[in-house]
Amino acid sequence: MKRHCGVGAATLVGVFLFAVSALAAQVSFTPRVSVTEEYNDNVDLDRKGKKDDFITTVSPGATLEVLGPLSGIRLSYDPSYSFYADNDEFDSWRHNASGFIWHNFSRETRIDLADSFLYSKDPLDARDVEDERGNIIARGDDRLRRRSTFYRNVALGRLSHTFGRENSAFLQMRHGLYKYDDETREDSQEFTPSAGFSYWFSAWTGIEAEAAYTRGLYDEDLTSDFNNYSGRLRLNQRVSQRFGLYGQYYQIYRDYDDSRIRPEVDPDYMVYAPSAGLFYQFDPQTTASFGLGWFYQQIQNGEDEQGPYLAADVNRLWSYGRSTLRTRASSGIDSTDFSSDARGFERYGQIELIGRHDFTREFFGDASLRYRYSDYINSDDDVVDHRYTAEAGLGYRVTRWMTLRLAYQFNKLDSENTTDDYEQHRVYATVTLQPEQPWRW
Repeated sequence: MKRHCGVGAATLVGVFLFAVSALAAQVSFTPRVSVTEEYNDNVDLDRKGKKDDFITTVSPGATLEVLGPLSGIRLSYDPSYSFYADNDEFDSWRHNASGFIWHNFSRETRIDLADSFLYSKDPLDARDVEDERGNIIARGDDRLRRRSTFYRNVALGRLSHTFGRENSAFLQMRHGLYKYDDETREDSQEFTPSAGFSYWFSAWTGIEAEAAYTRGLYDEDLTSDFNNYSGRLRLNQRVSQRFGLYGQYYQIYRDYDDSRIRPEVDPDYMVYAPSAGLFYQFDPQTTASFGLGWFYQQIQNGEDEQGPYLAADVNRLWSYGRSTLRTRASSGIDSTDFSSDARGFERYGQIELIGRHDFTREFFGDASLRYRYSDYINSDDDVVDHRYTAEAGLGYRVTRWMTLRLAYQFNKLDSENTTDDYEQHRVYATVTLQPEQPWRW
C-alpha cells in the first residue's frame, strides 16, 4: 500500500507545483480540525451479538485550491484516528484524500481529472465516490461487513467537447484499485475506457450513443478475470421545449477468462435490454429521465434470465431561499464486480435525498435519506438486498471558527435469503474548528 500511496502523493505534488508555476492563479487554503464523540450500538454490524461502544475520533484536515483563468486544482486530505472505549482492538487510522484538476483548452473543450483515496477499517466508510457535480462515478461497497483494513483508490480522466448548442462528445478512462487485509476478500482492479456523444439533428430530435470496455483483474484464483463490453443507443424526441420521449437499446457482453473457477457465478453471458420512457430537461446540463425496460440475459451453458426493470436517472440540486435539496435517483441493470462480496449481474434501484435549512445565520439543520434495492439475478439463493440509511442533525455556529453539530444516524441492511441482516444506531456530537473564509494569497 505504501508504494501506491507514494506514487499517488508524488503525482499530486508534481501536478500542484506545475499548476502554481504555470498559472497566474489565486491560491486558497482552508485548515480544519474536528473532534467527534459517538455512541454506536452495533460496531460489528452483527445480526444478533451486538457490541456497543463509545468512540472518540480526532480529525485534522485541509483543502488547498489553486484557481486560474482557465484551470484549477483542488486537493483535500482528512486523516483521523478513532479511540474505542471498550473495544480498543478497533482503534485505527482513517485516511481520506481527494484531488480534482480541470483545464479549459477553449470554450468548447475541457479536461477533468479526479482521484479519490480511502483507507479505513470501518465498513460503512466505503460510500459512493462522487465528482465535483455530485454525480456518482464509482459505487460504494454495500456488502462490506467485517472490521478489517481496506483501501480503495478510484481515478478518473475525462475529455469533453461541445459543438453547437446541445451537441457534445467525450472520452473517458477510469481505474479502480481495491485492497483488503481480510483474507476472505479478494483484491481487484478495474480499467474502464469509454466514449460517447450526444447529437441533435434538430431542436426536436436527437440521439445519444455510448460504448465502454472494462477489464477486471483479481489477485487470487477465487474469481476469474474478465472482459466486459457494453454499449447503448438512445433516440430522443421532444414534444415541448423541456419535455420529451425516448427509446433506448442497451447491450452487454461478459467474457470470463476462465468460467470454470466459479461456473455457477461466472458464466459468460449476453444481455439485451431495450427500454422507453420520458425525460425532462431542467437546463442544458441537467436532464431527468424515467422509463421501463426489459432485459434478457443469455447465459452460456446455463438457464437464461429475463424480466422487467425500471430505468431512471436524476441528479438535481434545488435551492429555495435558505434551503437546499439534492435529489439523486438511478435504477437499471448493472454488475457488482469490485466490492468485497462481488455477486455479479444485478437489477437495482437507488434514491437519495440530502437537505439543509439555515434557520438563522448561526443555526442550521440537515437531513439525508438513502435507499438502495439490489436483486442479484445470478445468485444461487436469489439474494435481494434492501439497504436504508437515514441521518438528521442540528448545528450551531458558536463563533466564526467553531461549529457544533448533534446528529443521529440509522443504518439497516435487510437481506432476503441470507443471514447478513443488521441494524445500527449512531448518536454523535462533533465540534469543528475552521476559518469562516479560506486563507487567500
